[in-house]
Amino acid sequence: MTKTLIRFVDSSLFPAAALVAGKFLGLILTFQLFGIGWTLKQYTESFFSIGTSVRLEDLALATSYSDLFMYVFIAFFFSFSVIRAVFFHASHVKPSLVIKLANKNLLSLIQSSYKVYNYAFVWLLFAWIGNILILVNVARGATYLWVGIVVTISSIVLSVILLEDLNKEIENIKNHPGKYKWE
Repeated sequence: MTKTLIRFVDSSLFPAAALVAGKFLGLILTFQLFGIGWTLKQYTESFFSIGTSVRLEDLALATSYSDLFMYVFIAFFFSFSVIRAVFFHASHVKPSLVIKLANKNLLSLIQSSYKVYNYAFVWLLFAWIGNILILVNVARGATYLWVGIVVTISSIVLSVILLEDLNKEIENIKNHPGKYKWE
């Protein structure tokens, strides 16, 4: 496997865990906030032998808010990657920001193009995976439509911001090819 593919797989472990953990934490939080009664059941014919049991009238509420929590969890980290790409990118960070970060001993926030975009596109991928899972739940009637709309708009906005920054980066590379170091 190539070095890039290994880094991509390595950097996708945390987002994958965050997606699953966000869903479980969202379920538990939803059950607690809305006072939804639930139990654990054991299923013998299933790959996952343990599952939750919720009353049918509470299912849409539990699924909707746990989906929303899962997405917010993923979007938080994706937003951090987008902010890092836009503001803390070594190729176009402002000198005044470098001075401020140096004074606060935070220069490690500034990363190379390779690292910035590698992590940002991993989070982009998982944000859209979460979005698709939520839209499947919306299509099945398990999640409220407004959750699907909010999540999709959020994914589009964050994706556009990241792609605009990537477009700026490509223009910088075209105009100043000797300025970039490739890892």
